[in-house]
Amino acid sequence: MSTEKAAEKSNNALPEKTNTREKILETAIELFAAKGFNGTTTKEIAEAAEVNESLIFRHFSTKRELYGAIIEKKIDDEPGIELPLQTYKDTKDDHLIFKSIAERMLDKCGNDSSFIRLLHFSALEGHELSDMFFSTYVEYIDMLLCDYIEGRIAEGAFKKVHPLCASQAFIGMVVNHIIVQELFGGKKRNKINNDELVETFATVFLSGIKTK
Repeated sequence: MSTEKAAEKSNNALPEKTNTREKILETAIELFAAKGFNGTTTKEIAEAAEVNESLIFRHFSTKRELYGAIIEKKIDDEPGIELPLQTYKDTKDDHLIFKSIAERMLDKCGNDSSFIRLLHFSALEGHELSDMFFSTYVEYIDMLLCDYIEGRIAEGAFKKVHPLCASQAFIGMVVNHIIVQELFGGKKRNKINNDELVETFATVFLSGIKTK
């Protein structure tokens, strides 16, 4: 084999390995979102991904590693609600910031409802994925938004409320809508314009928290 062909073969090996890993990951996400964790076996994942079951554990040595990869993928696929907060926080434009956060959350879940289904299955089944997600991502987001609210309270722009509770209240308002739409068939019954929706969320929240 020539050096050139050997190099070509070597270069092609990495994408193939990466593609196999991604295929297993995507298949696992799809099955977990549809059937839950307790109702899905690695054998089923292997069959759906058209790979040998042992190959799953070659890429993910433990189930915990597979669950961690799912979280990492879902967070890394597209920047989350931390993006508008980091982008606009220095403007002190509260309406723009909270409106943009709500918009980002709705866009992410609207484009991919599988993650919200995964989280609900994991919570209902007492699965560790739920704890892993909350400890690695939700607490981070709460901290960012809490810090912003705390800063605005110190500046006199917001009322003296509990910053973390306020952060959770706003995120909870948006998450509740997403749950109703994605898990309880709300989007089949009501088509609400997202622009109107995020405007309402931001207005309702800020009307309660801003000083006169």
